[in-house]
Amino acid sequence: MTQLHYRTCHLCETMCGLEIEHDGDRIVAIRGDKKDVLSRGNICPKATGLQDIHTCPDRLKKPLKRVRKNPSVKSHDDDWVEIEFEEALDYAASELAAIQNQHGMNSIGSYWGRSTAHNWGCTLSVFPMQRIMGSRNIYTGSTVDQMPHNFAWHHMLGHQFLCTVPDINRTDYYLMLGTNPKISNGAQMSTGANAWKKLNAIRTRGGKCVLIDPRRNESAKYVDEHHFIRPHSDAMFLMGIIQVIFHRGLARPGRMAGHINGWQKIEAIANEFDLDRIAEVTDIPRADIERIAEEFATANSAICYGRTGVSMVQFAGLTQWLMYVVNIITGNMDEKGGLMFPRPALDSLDLTQSSWGRYHSRVSHRPEFSGEFPMAILAEEILTPGEGQLRGLMGTAGNMVLSMADSNQSERALQALDFYVAVDPYLNETTRFADVIIPPCGPLEKSHYDMFYHLYDTLNWTKYAPPLFITDHSPWTDFEIFTELAGRFAYKRAQHPLKKRVIYGVHWIIRRLLKPELFLDLGLRFGPYGSGLNPFKKGGLTLKKLKQQPHGIFLGDLDYNFPEGLRTADKKIQLAPSAFINDLPRLKAWFIEGDMEREQAASSFDLKIISRLTNRTLGWMHHSQRLVKGKNPCELMINPRDAAARGIQPDTIVAVTSRTGQVRLPVVITEDIKEGVVCMPNLWGHGRKNTRQQVANSNPGVSMNDLTDVTGVDGLTNNAIVNGVPVRVEAVATSALHEEYHEDETVEEYSV
Repeated sequence: MTQLHYRTCHLCETMCGLEIEHDGDRIVAIRGDKKDVLSRGNICPKATGLQDIHTCPDRLKKPLKRVRKNPSVKSHDDDWVEIEFEEALDYAASELAAIQNQHGMNSIGSYWGRSTAHNWGCTLSVFPMQRIMGSRNIYTGSTVDQMPHNFAWHHMLGHQFLCTVPDINRTDYYLMLGTNPKISNGAQMSTGANAWKKLNAIRTRGGKCVLIDPRRNESAKYVDEHHFIRPHSDAMFLMGIIQVIFHRGLARPGRMAGHINGWQKIEAIANEFDLDRIAEVTDIPRADIERIAEEFATANSAICYGRTGVSMVQFAGLTQWLMYVVNIITGNMDEKGGLMFPRPALDSLDLTQSSWGRYHSRVSHRPEFSGEFPMAILAEEILTPGEGQLRGLMGTAGNMVLSMADSNQSERALQALDFYVAVDPYLNETTRFADVIIPPCGPLEKSHYDMFYHLYDTLNWTKYAPPLFITDHSPWTDFEIFTELAGRFAYKRAQHPLKKRVIYGVHWIIRRLLKPELFLDLGLRFGPYGSGLNPFKKGGLTLKKLKQQPHGIFLGDLDYNFPEGLRTADKKIQLAPSAFINDLPRLKAWFIEGDMEREQAASSFDLKIISRLTNRTLGWMHHSQRLVKGKNPCELMINPRDAAARGIQPDTIVAVTSRTGQVRLPVVITEDIKEGVVCMPNLWGHGRKNTRQQVANSNPGVSMNDLTDVTGVDGLTNNAIVNGVPVRVEAVATSALHEEYHEDETVEEYSV
């Protein structure tokens, strides 16, 4: 007899509600939960792959330990042996502690991939682990993704996680840069896999949607206008928008009047740029810039929004800053129909830090941001000898060889480590360099609560799901693994017997009493919807109430948050922080003083490559046969004029070459890509030696990060440059004609 289980999909910040039909330990179907308070039955195809992950024969159930054939070096020919969890945890803790005791506090470090934020047990336990390790060498996938957003929030609003969320349900004008909500389902905006429907709703109620992107992407058919833009020039486009708004007297602070610093500085800065030059370098006509600016400023409500497409470029920090400036000077910051701020049931802001430049990296002297260094410098910290050299690493929830810039350098760095602990369920392109792999249980074998991504809510809601399945592997969640590692590491690092006894006792208490659910219940009780310090107050939110509502609880629409919610010292928005002002000469040198033209003239790499996602895959979902089956989407989009100039035909295999490497793949010749720009999917490139991932390796594709350059970072935020990397494209062979690859449409229900 089948039963139904309800939970939230953890694969992205869209947070769709799932209805999982199962017969005992067998999944029968995965559908959208039509009663879910956020998604109302909408899901994307990726959710159906969760069954494949649960049953995947390649998913590790026991730890693996490397047995080196040559004790002095790691090799693809090394053997792996299964060991028990207790032995693996002791081994990992002992080796890391030994390195730190011998070489100093910063000789070990940690790397946390993007999916850490999708896993509340992991999120709760990795931060204490980092504190106990005490090293400054902390790295996350954020610096190849969204860090410029956090950087702008920190400097303008006072905290890196005071996240601006588009009030897409009530806006009248939606200006999008470098984003594709049809495929991403609304990145940094939790909509429940129906962002494209919300674009249609804006237009139905008389509003307008405008997309600015070097590719006419899948979202273009849901907007009123699409404009091609030259990669890296988004900041110039926004500067033009700001200039027009001020020149035409359309700037207005709205409700935030009296709570903004730097208003006059912005108008003066915008006047330093020539609008005709802006049109020239962006390839967007002056008349269109002027019209869009006026439409935006005169709309009843409007949103200027951008995502990773403008976070992974040369002027990412300035672009994010100027987007928020556009919203602020038109009265659309913390305003209904503009950018707003959710009120999560579990307020996690005070649990995280927000800082910049308190200390700098050892080799290239990069500033820390909120306690972490950019991924771009991880390899140099490992490969550069000297005091403080990074020798040991603990990593989880990320496959940096495929997801970080310059795959070859990532491989060299990982191989050079003295010891590497991977907490990961697969032997993949990155963990094959580990000395021990400790696998957490599968996603359906543990409870789920979105502790982090409620910061992106487009409406206030909350939901908890218990584990669906209990197996022999279930006790080893990420939370249990890191809690054990933290206690054992602290014990083995301690030198004094008394200190060891204290650590042992504290760890014994924590491992038996502290569970994620206890933290959640306390957080809900003391949160904005709980009973707080009043034990007699009735009706407050608790974990017990969440368990009684498997479809979630609606907590209200987004409402005003400022000025009380600002985290700046003076409770004012900082419109012109010095960090951004000081970076403007770099923008001027590139676009105004001609550095861009001079570099292009001197380079043999005459095209710019940008990345794209598909709505069937994420990097960690290539283990699902139902998601990767069929034609591989690793094709290079190229404009017909660029193809003709290079003798490229529809059946051509091309070599794409950059400063760091080369890949070969078939082409798609299309007018949907801007002339001078090419595009390919990111996060592929399987098939490397010594991995155990049959499904992923059966459809490997090629890795765009074999082309990206670890030296290419935004000079302000140190975020990696992934989009707009200079490349050369040449025809090298012909192949059988490839069928055109089509994205699956968003579905209301997907059965397995």
